Amino acid sequence: MSEQTLPWDEDALERLEKMPSFIRNMAKAKIEKAAREAGESRVTAAFLDANKAKMMG
Repeated sequence: MSEQTLPWDEDALERLEKMPSFIRNMAKAKIEKAAREAGESRVTAAFLDANKAKMMG
């Protein structure tokens, strides 16, 4: 069962689109999972900045 995707702010979506295409879907899923676990209702550039090290590790 797949979870529904979270909405993304335009700035955050632009960052996602700059990622190489072969990792974009995996990165999106990982970012959305982290956002849900943090209680976020959408993915923002601020969330990406605050959690970059945690998500890349």
